[in-house]
Amino acid sequence: MRLNKPVFLILLFAGHFIYSGAKAQNTPVITVPFILNFDHIIITLSLNGSEPLNFLFDSGAGGTLITNEAADSLGFKSSVNRKNVGVSGSHKVGVIKGVKLAVEDNKLGNITLLSTDMPLEEMDDGRKVHGVIGYPILSRYIVEIDYIKNLLKLYNRNSYTYTGNGQTLPINIVSNLPITGATVVMYNDMAFEGDFLVDTGARSYMIISAPSVVHYDMADNIGDYYSVRAKIGSSQKRAKIRHGKLKSLQFAGNNFEDVPVALSSDSKGVLSMPDIDGIIGNRLLRRYKVIFDYQHGLIHLEPNDQIGDSYETNLTGFNISFKKGKPFIKNVVDRSPADKAGLRNGDEVISINGNLVENISSEEVRQAFLANGDKIEIVIKRNRKFKYTEFILKALI
Repeated sequence: MRLNKPVFLILLFAGHFIYSGAKAQNTPVITVPFILNFDHIIITLSLNGSEPLNFLFDSGAGGTLITNEAADSLGFKSSVNRKNVGVSGSHKVGVIKGVKLAVEDNKLGNITLLSTDMPLEEMDDGRKVHGVIGYPILSRYIVEIDYIKNLLKLYNRNSYTYTGNGQTLPINIVSNLPITGATVVMYNDMAFEGDFLVDTGARSYMIISAPSVVHYDMADNIGDYYSVRAKIGSSQKRAKIRHGKLKSLQFAGNNFEDVPVALSSDSKGVLSMPDIDGIIGNRLLRRYKVIFDYQHGLIHLEPNDQIGDSYETNLTGFNISFKKGKPFIKNVVDRSPADKAGLRNGDEVISINGNLVENISSEEVRQAFLANGDKIEIVIKRNRKFKYTEFILKALI
C-alpha cells in the first residue's frame, strides 16, 4: 500500500523548479508559542474576537472541532448535524459556519467549526482544551513545528523556500490528512513499505491500522506485548490496542531500532481504512523540526537534539490523566506492576515516594515513573479512602 511513486517524482521535480527560481523569504508571518502537554501541542487562538481558547494542534484533524460547552459559552449555534470520521470512528457533530479565526492577534480568515459532545482531555494543570485544529492552518501556511523551542511558525506559502538540510518527503493530502511513506521491519525480518498518517495529535511513536496488522500478520511478530482498551483520537472513543516493538522503523533518513508500536484492532475510523497503514505519532515527530508544505505536497524533517533519546515505554501498567489539575490512574493493564499492587482505574494519586503531587509539577509526576527497576511508593484515594501501596517499575515490553 504505497503512494504512487511517479507522482512523488513529479512533485519533487516540480518543487525543485518552483524553489530554484525564487528568492528565499523565510521570515514567519506569525510565530505561535505552544505548550507540549504530555506530547500534545496546545496553542491558544481566538474565535470571533473571544478570549484565548486552548486548542490541540493536530495534523490528524481534517476539520476544526470545538466542544459543545465552549460553543455554547461563545453563543454559537449549529445549523445542521452530520457525522465526522475521526481516528477511531465517526460521531455526530454540529456545523457552525463563518467563524472568524485569529492567532496571536493575527486574523486568519473564516472557518467552519464542528461542535462535539465528545470530551477532550484536560491539560495537566487543569485547564480545559476547548477544541482541535489542524487543516485550516496547515492548508493556508507553510507550518514549522520547533519542538525544542516550543514554537509554531507560519510562513507565506507563496514566498517560502526551504533551505534546510533535513530530509524532504512527499506527502499526499487525503481527506485533508497528510500521508507519507515509511518502512516497517518486524522481528521475523519481514518488512513492508507503507503509507502513514503524519499525526501530531497522536501520543504515540507508531500505530498500525487494523487491516495492515492482519495483512502482514503482525500480532505475533512484535516481541513481548500487552493489550489495553484506550481512548484514541479526537473522538475519544475506546479501541483495543496491542503494544509491542518493531525491530526497526525507517523514516526520514533515520533507522529507529526496537521502536515501540501499537497495533489497532479497530473496525471504524482511519485505523480501519485499507489504504492507510497506520499513524506516525508525536513521540517520533518531536525528534525533528517538522515543516509541513501542503501546497507543494512536501514535508521537511530536520533531526533535533532529541533524535537519539531513549524510548519511553510503560513501566507501571497504567496511564495518568488530569482532571481539574489532579492526576488520576487509567488504563490499568492486567498482571502489570500496578495491577498486582492493587491500583485501579479512577484512583486519584495523592503522593509519590513521599511527595504530595500538589507540590510537584506534572513533569515531575511523569519523570517519577521512567526509571526501570525503581521502587515506587504511592498513596491513592478511592471512594474517599486512602490506600498506600508500592511496586517496582518494570518494562511491559
